[in-house]
Amino acid sequence: MRTALLITAKDLRQRLRDRSALLVGIVAPLALALALSVTISGFAVGSSTYKIGVVNLDHGAAAASFFKAAKQAPVRLKTQSSDSVARKRVEDGKLDAAIVLPAGLSAAFLGGAPVKIEVLGDPGNQVGALVARALSDSYASYAHTIQLASLALGNASSSSQVAATKGSSLQPPVSVSDTSTTHRNLNPKTYYAAAMAVFFLFFAVQFGVSSLLDERRDGTLARMLAAPISRRSIVGAKALTSISIGLTSMVVLALTTRYALGAHWGDPFGIGVLILSAVLAATGVTALVTTLAKTEEQANAWLSMVSLILGMLGGSFFPVAQAGGVLAVLSKMTPHAWFLSGLQDLSSGEALSSIVKPSIVLLAIAAASGGLALTRVRKLIEP
Repeated sequence: MRTALLITAKDLRQRLRDRSALLVGIVAPLALALALSVTISGFAVGSSTYKIGVVNLDHGAAAASFFKAAKQAPVRLKTQSSDSVARKRVEDGKLDAAIVLPAGLSAAFLGGAPVKIEVLGDPGNQVGALVARALSDSYASYAHTIQLASLALGNASSSSQVAATKGSSLQPPVSVSDTSTTHRNLNPKTYYAAAMAVFFLFFAVQFGVSSLLDERRDGTLARMLAAPISRRSIVGAKALTSISIGLTSMVVLALTTRYALGAHWGDPFGIGVLILSAVLAATGVTALVTTLAKTEEQANAWLSMVSLILGMLGGSFFPVAQAGGVLAVLSKMTPHAWFLSGLQDLSSGEALSSIVKPSIVLLAIAAASGGLALTRVRKLIEP
């Protein structure tokens, strides 16, 4: 055991000197997690507040009810003095879009002449224009409902006004809440922090087992075999190097993204179990691929290809499982998907028992791939 620890310490010092493990295990995933979370966060549910200008040319009860109804939408209304001012600010990018409430809007509610709500948008910001259009369409539908009520009351303006006022203050009898999206899906910062961490984990652990090929090329492996060092100690040291680098990478990324980016990983104990299971799975898969290669160049090419394919199928760049069908099945065959699945449950507040299945699957992948690698590793260390 002491010999294996000495070899492990030597390998770790070497990786610290050349900074390769630092760049692959920490710097690259952290940079990509930050870039992706910032880029994608604008499309997450509830993560954006759109600045919508409102030109109020009506100044009546209908306009007041519009402002009240808009409080339930992910928008921040900014009153504008005129449509020309609003249009200029939309073009300058100071507003995502603008809505013009025409004069006579309140009268139209009570059966008066029809009016048009104008939406001012910028072709370069189509999402903002769509939000403003959806808000206007919803309010137009509400206006149509009030108009029908007015006709049902015999065009009695006073009665219609009372009905409209009371109706706007009532809570809707039926509401819709998407608990799966709100509570079960990871927010972009957490998702991409974890996804990049587990994706680059497969590159980071390569520095351990695959270094057997480097040792064989440089002749140091032959010298170790000539010394009173067992093959078991050499293989164990390389595996321990991979595990040490993988654990360090994952823990540092979890802590850094938690406090620097605001990612929510969940219960520390549960996360620790998931991280350890993922590191063992990555080490096993990496070891197996390494034993299938004959040269260092071949091993590097195969390891990169396998890591990339597993990462894409496992959801490191986008949630492939949501596509359904064959992709969903293939995704469940990757360690990445099981790690992210367990993290998703923990992050949403589920009990620690929710990580039992993902952890067992990850450990099974580690045992299967690692066991196969052990049956083939003799070919790497034979002089």
